[in-house]
Amino acid sequence: MKKCIIIGAGEFNEKTINKNDDLLIVADGGYYNYLKLENQKDLFIDYLIGDFDSLDIQKVNIDSKTKVLKLYPVKDDTDVLDAVKYALDKGYNEFAIYGALGKRVEHSIANIGVLSYIKDHNANGFLYDGTKVIRIIKNEKIYLDNKYEGYISFFSLYEKSSGVTVKNLRYELDNYDIYENYPLGIDNEFIGKSASIEVKKGKLLVIYNKK
Repeated sequence: MKKCIIIGAGEFNEKTINKNDDLLIVADGGYYNYLKLENQKDLFIDYLIGDFDSLDIQKVNIDSKTKVLKLYPVKDDTDVLDAVKYALDKGYNEFAIYGALGKRVEHSIANIGVLSYIKDHNANGFLYDGTKVIRIIKNEKIYLDNKYEGYISFFSLYEKSSGVTVKNLRYELDNYDIYENYPLGIDNEFIGKSASIEVKKGKLLVIYNKK
């Protein structure tokens, strides 16, 4: 898996981010979140991308090796979506996105839409926000090891998602249909066992809240 890390301008509760050999893209005002990281001096920004309505790039100290991609301000895509598209074109298929939630609910919803876009392009995306991780699963089964604690919720992003099976959580399901207008999957709970969630046909928004 080729992993891309993206930092946006939303609420930011991270102290450090592990980069390793991953691609790091900072989206516009996400640069201010990048500066909050305790290990930011060890995190080289590969690309700084945006229309720069939230960041004046003339007034910040950007490494000369960082590639700056300035977008036309009148556009359909958000800066985070533009960052995702750029990385997808480069063959990246796993995305860790920070600073994509909170502050303005419309931006949170937009970034959940970005997760859906990533999944529809045969890649996996995760939104991280301190104690919260959000992902989307589509026609697949995921496994969660017994180290997980806290709560997990899932919601259908289709009118109906079929064949939903949940094993080894507080509340189990067997080949169930989940509807987008009925929040059946709210606040399930880990019980110290390796668990799984499967949807045979459909798309589920999965939200994990750590204790």
